[in-house]
Amino acid sequence: MVSMPSSSATPSCPPGRNKQAPWTVSRLFTFTLFANRRWKLLLVGCAGLVLHQVSEALVPATIGAAVDNAISPHDAGALLWWIGALAVVFVVLALSWRIGTLATNRSFLYGSHDLRQLAVERTLHPRGMAARRAPGEIVAIASSDADRVAGLSWLIGGGLAAAAGVVTSAVTLLLISVPLGIAVLVATPIMLVVMHRLTKPLEDRSDVEQSSAARAGALATDFVTGSRPLKGLGAEEAAVSRYKAASRTSLLAGLRAVRSRSAYNGASTALSAAFLAGIAFFAAWFAVQGSITVGQLVAVVGVAQFVQGPMAALGFLSVELARKRASAARIAVLLAEPDAVPAPEPKERTTTAAGSASAVAPLLEAAPLLELRSGSDDAAFPPFTASAGEIVGVVLPNGTQARLLVDTLGFRTPAPRGLVSIDGQDAADLDPVHVRSRVFADSHDGVLFHGSVRANVATADARLEERAMAAAAVGDFVSQLPEGTETVLTGHGQSLSGGQRQRLVLGRSLHQKQPVLVLHDPTTAVDTATEAVIADGLRNFPDKALVLVTTSPTLLAVCDRVVMGGGGAASESGTHRELLATSAGYREVVGS
Repeated sequence: MVSMPSSSATPSCPPGRNKQAPWTVSRLFTFTLFANRRWKLLLVGCAGLVLHQVSEALVPATIGAAVDNAISPHDAGALLWWIGALAVVFVVLALSWRIGTLATNRSFLYGSHDLRQLAVERTLHPRGMAARRAPGEIVAIASSDADRVAGLSWLIGGGLAAAAGVVTSAVTLLLISVPLGIAVLVATPIMLVVMHRLTKPLEDRSDVEQSSAARAGALATDFVTGSRPLKGLGAEEAAVSRYKAASRTSLLAGLRAVRSRSAYNGASTALSAAFLAGIAFFAAWFAVQGSITVGQLVAVVGVAQFVQGPMAALGFLSVELARKRASAARIAVLLAEPDAVPAPEPKERTTTAAGSASAVAPLLEAAPLLELRSGSDDAAFPPFTASAGEIVGVVLPNGTQARLLVDTLGFRTPAPRGLVSIDGQDAADLDPVHVRSRVFADSHDGVLFHGSVRANVATADARLEERAMAAAAVGDFVSQLPEGTETVLTGHGQSLSGGQRQRLVLGRSLHQKQPVLVLHDPTTAVDTATEAVIADGLRNFPDKALVLVTTSPTLLAVCDRVVMGGGGAASESGTHRELLATSAGYREVVGS
């Protein structure tokens, strides 16, 4: 029985993070075929498929031998013997096909799984990716491209089987007639060279086809996810027009690729048919001349008809390889994407992921949990500290700067050395996993996932924390859902209102175990009464440091300290009341 790799098998190394060797097309091919002992499955699969083709090639030869040795001499005993031999050939043919396809399919499935793991690990790597890619594009790479590259196991198994079928046919023909056998041996490489030269346009068109499909899928994902904002802006027609254009481009690219493949298949079939006709004609001529027997004529025609399939398959190998190379190149580009937050130089690294927690332990009481220091652009990010039990408000008039600050504190954007301090240590020297174990900074447009309300809010465990649910003010509408907290949300929670989704996202943030929570405009979609409830509930977290990046006066009023920067002015700090009384710029941004 064919053995299976362990279900827990994972890629042998993270995508390009721990090793210097880049993920090239050839390395991805090697990884797909041989990683996690997949070579065993590949070997069994190839052996089974090869034996199947050899057995199939022997069927017409066996029938021809039965005609000459049993039917022509009217020998009933010999006929029974040859029927038994033919039965054995068919049994071997069927069993080898079953074993070969089973092993090859397992190799394909495990290879596809590991390629998807590489793509997902790269996408979700703690240091992020410098280039922003649409979710639909990543899904296309991690699904269709991964499956196409993993199909290399089928390509190799099928190619070896086709070669074995051609060789068996040639040997059979050589034993019957040397000229016929030589004709097969000479015609095969000529056909392969001709067909290979026809595959270059297919590789380019296949790449365009996959890229266009990925772009159309990315647009579809983005538009479906943002359907409610699009309706609010009245931009449905513009979105539909844009998707139609992308879909049309993808369709045309697909049609060009299909036409190329159809033309290639037609040329391959025509060449194979011409070859078959030639072999059949010369075999009939030799039979008329008495050079071969009737049984040998039957065998030659049967073998020539069979060999048409393997020869066409060999000619199509270069086409499939071209498509797989195009898909592997797209995966390699994704895996080679540089980090959004580069790792520090080894000589500058002062802590490691494992040692950073123990190194900062003695500083927890002496140093604030989070400190934003003065950088080269003081007007952009105002300096502040946040300790347990404090609520610190950060006001930035520029929304882009606010998002950048949240991304910096969440370690999604590189923090310049000396700008951010975590537990008294420079964040630039800390591993992103450790930073995120201390600071949680969700983006303003945090999304909900498919699953129950409970699973969306209490992501770390199944327990819903009462103070977090109360502070997020979700009780009033969750209790009205069909199954309460067990109600399953679909479509990123599109059945809920914008304010309800925002409150669930806030509840999820307040459930996080990190001692520092950074909240970016958590109440922009709720009414003033609900916002007041939320502001009052945020006081019930004395064990955490809350950083509110917002311009909401209701939220800023509950902050112990408010800092303001940006707008080209020097940073200011004080309570909400003090800044309202002393700062005209603050009043202009926040109001009363």
